Amino acid sequence: MIYDTKFSILNLTKEVSMPVQSVYANAAVSISDFKKSPNAVLKESNGQPVAVLTNGKISGYYVSAETWEMLSEYLEDMELGEIARSRMNGKSKRIRVKLDDL
Repeated sequence: MIYDTKFSILNLTKEVSMPVQSVYANAAVSISDFKKSPNAVLKESNGQPVAVLTNGKISGYYVSAETWEMLSEYLEDMELGEIARSRMNGKSKRIRVKLDDL
């Protein structure tokens, strides 16, 4: 579930605007609980990302090795796709070579 934007708290004397942090996980855990047993946290989350909180703010996300590898591969694929698109559009310099020179 993702939470975003800002909300306001009405005080008796003035209105105070507080930023709300985006959360890109369905579960959250305090840093102290996380430090006690990170493997238990991941097991309990069934491999889904977990937001780790320090003083009520997200300090990081904990993901399984499989999730990290999938994200890394996806980002690499996106980068390679961008390179291929730029080459197809003629944005890169073409170099003529002979097969014998290779």
